[in-house]
Amino acid sequence: MGDYERSTSSSTLAALPEAIRRAVRERAEAVQLTLAEDTPAFLTHSRKVRKSGLLGWLTGTGDPDTEHLTAVVIGQRDLIAVTHGEKRGTAVLTARLEDVDVGSSIDRMAAERGDEGVTLTGFPVSVEGVTSRGSFYVGLGPPDGDDARAALEGAVRAAKA
Repeated sequence: MGDYERSTSSSTLAALPEAIRRAVRERAEAVQLTLAEDTPAFLTHSRKVRKSGLLGWLTGTGDPDTEHLTAVVIGQRDLIAVTHGEKRGTAVLTARLEDVDVGSSIDRMAAERGDEGVTLTGFPVSVEGVTSRGSFYVGLGPPDGDDARAALEGAVRAAKA
């Protein structure tokens, strides 16, 4: 069993919870993206089933929320990933679909822990003037986790064609 119990459902931008929808809209406006209300999205509810380990507790890097939401919104040319939790707040990442890669060795390590999901790499990152590509792991679960993975892979494949 993984660290989380997850359920993923297919959605649209309009049907996402208000806090996530508002964060997506604000980011889209800030980076000049156009997203229709029927833009496809997937929402994952994650509930922590194991406490953070000693290292996570000592360093403060463990998940502060017992439950959180993760959404991926698949625009025509862009991907938006959002996490939202009571203590962690809301964080939004955006990337061009053509710059995204789906999956990596991180997925295999998660699978070994009993976690299912997908790693999305291609989010722009800049540290001390050096730019790079960041990754974000999206945990997935039933009933629509497999559909989410297929939709992400299909959208990236189409954008790169």
